[in-house]
Amino acid sequence: MPRPSSREKLLDCAEDLFATHGVGGVSLRMIQTAAGLSVGSLRYHFKSEAELVTAVMERRVGPLMARHETLLEAVAANPSPSTAEILRALIQPLIELLHSQPERGRRYLTLMHRLQVGHHTAPVFVARWPGFAERAEGLLKKSLPHLSDASIGFRVTLAWETILGSLAGATSLTAKGLERHTVELIDYLTGALEAPQTNRRRRHS
Repeated sequence: MPRPSSREKLLDCAEDLFATHGVGGVSLRMIQTAAGLSVGSLRYHFKSEAELVTAVMERRVGPLMARHETLLEAVAANPSPSTAEILRALIQPLIELLHSQPERGRRYLTLMHRLQVGHHTAPVFVARWPGFAERAEGLLKKSLPHLSDASIGFRVTLAWETILGSLAGATSLTAKGLERHTVELIDYLTGALEAPQTNRRRRHS
């Protein structure tokens, strides 16, 4: 097996440290030390921490997004897709990652959950995969006609946080257990997304 390049070593160590401590809890020196490389090597590959974080995200997100697009296209062929079908298309690539790389997949989903909660993911997704969020939310508008665009956007953000956090902690399950976990997750999120929208006015005393 070929030895990983210095860039890959830095990305692996950064991914592990970011997943464990969060982006704000990790310094470039910590990453350089964990990788056993010099500061010069780190600076050669990544000019800033932001560039490193983006590279860590993109390394695995690229293949995941390609798979997402394929599954969403299949769902879009249905003129009346169900919320559960759309959720399955969004979740399935993450399940496949956990099957193919259990430990690395768990680390990555933990990292993505931290970044999602910290609102770090949106700029990268918008820049690298323009239109993805709109396509997913456009499909959900078909299955959730009773919700406003703002409500759908808000619920989708919460759904992603739930998906990433739930799957990051589910890798100790067997393949059968992981599928059962996924079914329950989809059922739960379907109920949350399809819940009626209420318009509560604040009472003034």
